[in-house]
Amino acid sequence: MRILSLLVLVFGIALAGGGVFFASKYFKEMKASMAQQGPETVRVLVAKRSLDYGAKITPETLQWVEWPKAAVPPGSFTSVETLLGEKGDVARVVLRAIEPGEPILETKITKLGESPRMAMNLGEGKRAVSISVDAVSGVAGFVAPGDRVDILLTRDAEGQLISSVILQGVTVIAVDQQQYTEASSPRLGRTVTVEVDTRQAQKLAVAQQVGRLSLTLRGIDEAVSDEVSTVTADELSGLPRKHVDPGQLVRVRRAGSVQDEKIGETATPGAGEQSPAAGN
Repeated sequence: MRILSLLVLVFGIALAGGGVFFASKYFKEMKASMAQQGPETVRVLVAKRSLDYGAKITPETLQWVEWPKAAVPPGSFTSVETLLGEKGDVARVVLRAIEPGEPILETKITKLGESPRMAMNLGEGKRAVSISVDAVSGVAGFVAPGDRVDILLTRDAEGQLISSVILQGVTVIAVDQQQYTEASSPRLGRTVTVEVDTRQAQKLAVAQQVGRLSLTLRGIDEAVSDEVSTVTADELSGLPRKHVDPGQLVRVRRAGSVQDEKIGETATPGAGEQSPAAGN
């Protein structure tokens, strides 16, 4: 009896051990099968934090992320050596803002050892135009690269000062010769460079010759408004805006000069017209 009990016990232990072995093997095979069914991934370097224009890329600003191999963006980096050189000490500078978790792309950074230039930061079809400013017209130095501003033109027209908004929501790309800033305090500059298209660049070129330009700083998320109008000096005193009806003007030539004059109520009717008396 004792021998039979021992045999039963040994058999039970062997059976349990076999069950554990086969169960473990089954789960391992299942895990491997599930891994094979999922997409193949590769490690891609992404930004660990937000990187603005002009920021330097260092190992501390990077992290690895598993990325589906079939969906890796062109120009991504899969090795630190390719991005920062074999020793990891080659300077790379951000040309376009990179958000946290976004892959580092060749098109958004300088080449190995290359210094950033303003032309690299211009969008397609855009131009850089500089405007002379002072402490007042430059918003006391609170305008910094990356801000958006409206540009106002103040000039003399018909004997009085008028102010018009000629451009809205244009991006500042440099103050003096600084294309980016990490300072938290205001910085006064003599020139502000903005990014505009060709037509807007022409407007600024003419505006700088006919009057004085001023900047107004916009809110970060403020949308461009269509409700803008010209302000005259008369309106500041509560006087009605001067308005001349084009239909009340007549072109007069005197001594070789031509000028527009307003027609009075007693003006003589022109050729082909009848006076009120003639009709009676």
